[in-house]
Amino acid sequence: MEETIFGRFPDRCAFDKYWEETYIPVTYEDVRECFEDIVTAAAGHIYLSDYESGGCISRADFMENLSQEAQFSFQDGLTEVFYDKNPELYETAFAVYETAQMEENGKEDVAGIFHETYNRLYAEFLGRLFDERLAQSASGTD
Repeated sequence: MEETIFGRFPDRCAFDKYWEETYIPVTYEDVRECFEDIVTAAAGHIYLSDYESGGCISRADFMENLSQEAQFSFQDGLTEVFYDKNPELYETAFAVYETAQMEENGKEDVAGIFHETYNRLYAEFLGRLFDERLAQSASGTD
């Protein structure tokens, strides 16, 4: 398997080129309904209990204080949308990472653009959710 995946993508530059040619951007509009449904299903209780009871929910630190269940739910939602729009790219990036881990060959960063983009989108989309929905709850106007 290593020859197949790393034959195709011997380094990060090769994977980045593949990314640029195939990536279909994921937008907040793609995840909005899912993210809002997560908040609604939890009746807005998506934070660690001591953070929520403190009553000082702010944009600066709310992501660090999401409950583990909320984090997993938001990540799952983003992953599902990302996969729906980019199934081959997602599977390829995962195969590169998994193969590198199994082989311990130091090539974990070959698909680094995938992880960087995913993490950037996750933070950006949670920020948008906060601005558009959670800030109202934090200020008590919801």
